Amino acid sequence: MRENGRPKRKGGQALAEMAVMVPFLVIGMMGFLDLGRAFYYQISLTNAVREATRYGIQNAYFGLAPACVIPTNLGPSCPVPPDDAICAHVVQELAGSGFNVTCPGDVTILPDQQGRFTNYTGAPQQTQYQLTVAGTYKFHFITPIISNLIGDPLTLRSSAEMRTDY
Repeated sequence: MRENGRPKRKGGQALAEMAVMVPFLVIGMMGFLDLGRAFYYQISLTNAVREATRYGIQNAYFGLAPACVIPTNLGPSCPVPPDDAICAHVVQELAGSGFNVTCPGDVTILPDQQGRFTNYTGAPQQTQYQLTVAGTYKFHFITPIISNLIGDPLTLRSSAEMRTDY
């Protein structure tokens, strides 16, 4: 539209609309960033638990005379891997991912090392049973609105179950 031969300016209207919309756009982008971080942490935790379970189902000693001291320390010449070694694999897999879990607080191993050794040497011998490794992590959002909507902290949980191979 022309006013006195010149085009009518609408710069002030566009600036006002932009000022209203920018906070919503920024909060939306930060929310997507937060949800992306949560999915990344969940995938990393799932991978770490799966790799620790894979380590836990393998025979830890291939010698002729396994010697184990139950219940405190299975020792290096025991056929079942100890709980602290399985936990160490979870922590090792999470190295470089931006977060850590504590062992044994955030990592659960079932059956425990004494139960695994009893299954291995007990009568009747159970060499094929399920080993379950589970991990949890408390994820904190950086966007306040997302944390109010979903809840802060968000507990991420992952577990893996595999049949033993010894």
